[in-house]
Amino acid sequence: MRRSLNALLLAAIILLPASSRAAVPVNRELPWHEAQLDGRGALLPWYRPGRNLGYDHVLRLGWRFLETRIPIDRRAGVKVYLTYAVLDQRTRQGTYWQHNPASLYASLVESLLPWYAYSGDRRAVDVVGGMLDYQLAHGTTPATWAWPRVPFATSCSGDRDYGRCFAGSPRSFYGGVEPDKVGLLGLGYLRFYELTGRQRYLVAALRCASALARHVRPGDSRHTPWAFRVDGRTGRTLRGAEYGGMVVAPVKLFDELVRLHVGETSSFLRARRLAWTWLLREPLNPTGPSANRWSGYYEDIPYAPDDLNQVSPTMTARYLLARSRPTQLDIARARRLLDWVRASFGRGPFHGAWGIDEQHVPGTAGCCSPAGLGSDTARWAAVEALLAARTGDRYARRAATESLNYATYFARSDGLVSCCGGPGFRHPYWFSDGYGDYLGAFNWAMGALPALAPRGESHLLRSTSVIQRISYTHAGIRYRTFDPTAVDVLRLNFRPEKVLAGGSALKRRASLSGDGYVIRTLGGGDVVLRIRHDAARTVSVLR
Repeated sequence: MRRSLNALLLAAIILLPASSRAAVPVNRELPWHEAQLDGRGALLPWYRPGRNLGYDHVLRLGWRFLETRIPIDRRAGVKVYLTYAVLDQRTRQGTYWQHNPASLYASLVESLLPWYAYSGDRRAVDVVGGMLDYQLAHGTTPATWAWPRVPFATSCSGDRDYGRCFAGSPRSFYGGVEPDKVGLLGLGYLRFYELTGRQRYLVAALRCASALARHVRPGDSRHTPWAFRVDGRTGRTLRGAEYGGMVVAPVKLFDELVRLHVGETSSFLRARRLAWTWLLREPLNPTGPSANRWSGYYEDIPYAPDDLNQVSPTMTARYLLARSRPTQLDIARARRLLDWVRASFGRGPFHGAWGIDEQHVPGTAGCCSPAGLGSDTARWAAVEALLAARTGDRYARRAATESLNYATYFARSDGLVSCCGGPGFRHPYWFSDGYGDYLGAFNWAMGALPALAPRGESHLLRSTSVIQRISYTHAGIRYRTFDPTAVDVLRLNFRPEKVLAGGSALKRRASLSGDGYVIRTLGGGDVVLRIRHDAARTVSVLR
């Protein structure tokens, strides 16, 4: 089905000369850049596609904006992203009624880790660390509650302290918790601990995991392993919200804590088993009553179990494909999920590229834009890139690159990133959709397919470990991993003279069957370098 659809799309492309079609935007929702097309009419990134700089440029625009262009909120006296979900393009002050700190900060950790490895940008580490510290100080439930010492999912915009403005509850209600956000930010805390070594983040992650393990249940077609929304004070489910949430988020948190052998591992293993069994039996079961019933994620809408979204299935597909040794069944499940997301939420195509929209109740137009969303499009495309890397699927590779190229058009040249396009959209500049849920996808894609990374430059694109420190100098690249055993992938503009791990020279190999490295030649003098180090955290790649 995927290949036949691709053939129909290619046949539908009108192959006019690129120069005759490049004077207009991609579509009316994205007016900021002229469409850049190749000789067959396929969409390219808007910035310097000949050097593969389109993704790099969007990343630099976005991170620079977060680091240098966010003002202090006049009401709360802190950075606007700490108290608001949305930025007003004219005043640069916050707007909208609700803030979504837990999911925002979790997504920014996920985007930060590959960006720091790629760039060495320590300012980005400080920005995200400040967000996590603010959540710990102003957005954590009391220790005496049924859900103790876990992050609040929401706050009222402009409030210095989190815990109110929970969708579907009175504005004055204090105590709303979304368990999937506990898993998301718990994993964010844990990853930030791996980046920095600071124990407070490990402690916060363990508290999240312990609360999730304590409240897990088997689940069924009407109940997810955790209710979607609960009263953190009492533990009761709020307004019947028994079904929903990104269940794979707690699964990932448990996986990592068990791998590190920290905390109540037997309890974590039990909770992980219940949650994963539910995923396999219900939404991942194509013949079951809950097949592809991926509902509940966004914080600002009342509970609606039939309102389906694309973020949970896409992130579940990423989890399946990111396993160290995905099985053929894992790959098949991930492929079905990606196909379902495209069929259910696809917009376009625009010069062959699919946009991906956010959510809908089947049979309705849904939310939020006829252009799709930049974040949802980039996320889906990045996981298609991972599928292409795992399988060699040419359709997946083309779908990934064309949709990633399309996603760049949501970023303006001044660093503002629109969630959904410009004309007529009331609140386009979300910190989550424009930065946390958007930027990281470009790094994920380049890590999966190094040929997409900038030509003539050197970057660490992917590692099986968190990169704690990295420096790029004229002499080469030096970095430190959290784990002593890791596999790292770099694209270089030089052929290394020497690769050291822990100060000892590694041998060039034909395959990574042990300590050593392999080199694959690209065009123009660039190479892809893959390094395996089994007992050393420090690595040097020298010219």
